[in-house]
Amino acid sequence: MNRRTIWGGVFALLILQACENKTPEGVVDNHVTNEVTFTSTIDNLCASRAYDGSWEANDQIGIFMLASENGNVLDNNVSYITAKGDGNFLGYGGVIRFPEDGTQKVDFVAYYPYADATDGLDYAVDVTDQSRQNAIDLMVSNNLKGRDISNLQTGNNLQFTHMLSKLVLNLNTTDNGSLEGLKVSVVGTKTKASVSLKDKTLSAQGNEADVAMYINKECTQAEAILVPQTISGKLKLRLEINGKAKEVETHVENELLAGMKYTFTVHVSGAGSQVDVDPEAKYAKWTETPVITESQLAKSNIRYINHYGPDDQKVRNYSMLYDTDLKIAYWVAYPLCNYYLKGDGGRTNDWGFDPEISSSLQANLNKGFSSDYDRGHQLPSADRVRNDRMNATTFYYTNMTPQIGQGLNQTIWADLETAVRGWCSGTDTLYVVTGAMPTTQTDKNITYTSDNSGKGVAVPKYYFKALARRLSSTRNYQTIAFKLDQKEYEDRNYRQYAISVNELEELTGFTFFPNIDDQYKNNSNVW
Repeated sequence: MNRRTIWGGVFALLILQACENKTPEGVVDNHVTNEVTFTSTIDNLCASRAYDGSWEANDQIGIFMLASENGNVLDNNVSYITAKGDGNFLGYGGVIRFPEDGTQKVDFVAYYPYADATDGLDYAVDVTDQSRQNAIDLMVSNNLKGRDISNLQTGNNLQFTHMLSKLVLNLNTTDNGSLEGLKVSVVGTKTKASVSLKDKTLSAQGNEADVAMYINKECTQAEAILVPQTISGKLKLRLEINGKAKEVETHVENELLAGMKYTFTVHVSGAGSQVDVDPEAKYAKWTETPVITESQLAKSNIRYINHYGPDDQKVRNYSMLYDTDLKIAYWVAYPLCNYYLKGDGGRTNDWGFDPEISSSLQANLNKGFSSDYDRGHQLPSADRVRNDRMNATTFYYTNMTPQIGQGLNQTIWADLETAVRGWCSGTDTLYVVTGAMPTTQTDKNITYTSDNSGKGVAVPKYYFKALARRLSSTRNYQTIAFKLDQKEYEDRNYRQYAISVNELEELTGFTFFPNIDDQYKNNSNVW
């Protein structure tokens, strides 16, 4: 399914502070009593202009002041700048002042990026050149209406929204080949538009043309800012590499919507006679859910299972990618916060079959494994203690894998699980993916143990955790991963087994946290 994420999120209003010594030349700060100053917010999760809703130093906007009564322009396209990138804007070469008599009501219209010349309150958009996306990613604010001099003290917060659409492709190689030289184009869309800043209406214009997407230097992500418009059928992409080309359809159908971000994972192989693409499948997903491709879900032995909380409200509990042949989950993804960690529940030891799939497709682990392995939880029991009913869901057999007890499950792995719960502090939600891999890049042989019915259960060769949290101080994401082999560890220092999420993606072939920009997935320092 196409991932359509509203660029949403409301951020705390910032109180304007006086500029310090590093105010850029040209910024006006003369403290005239009726001078209007502005704070700002961006309804954004992860966009080309402002990652996680924060501006960049010296970002420049244009502001119009209109008479509320008749819409006449009183101040035209005045340039304001946020010198420190904190969203506090001061006049840059000029200022806007409230009418001195204090009786006239005014409205404010603001936009980004600033343009020296505008056709009144109409703004021309052209997305043909994607090389500098922050130069075309139009945002508009028109929320400040009926203001007067009394609002000097209450603040004037500009609430910006994105006027265009955004397409993001997370790129992976399926044959370990290089994607250097890959070109990706959006096929046949209108590339120009006229936008009314006053009422935030947009009209797509011109002929349809292909848009070459911007690809980062690592060839791991392609992005395009697109004009919202009606499209015929499904949005199409053209991929070219090594003289081969392939045109594919996305799940974006009939319309590109303003303020929407569409995210796909594309697996590319250029080794054969053509480019092969494995697009993202349609499935229920959240921030912690790894990408699932169409080819994965097409396999009869692969099941995507979702569990919700047993409370009256339908809150998500956890999800997993389960292999009915191997009788283990490749990964279990879940959110972690006080909602799950605080309550009157405890360890229930309520071992049982997962009700979401047939018991015949699961291992029977009522008495554990036939060999000397622990029934290792992927979602730990201690991570779900809101109540006994929720805790019992962690004892489903689908959540178990054969795991060495002494030296792994009961020691270093348990210490890591405890640390993960501690890392919930300082953030609203910690997003966790715990996984078990039956093969490695160099060892494709799968070994088995037996369940109580004599059915084979794959023994993982290594375990992993991928973690992501959004820092309340900076609104940026922080990620880390851990990889521990299936062996007895003499030490309990899980910290030395930390790797980056990007490294884990290379090892497993899974794409973790696809809504988080790649720049945040390179950290391997323990929190």
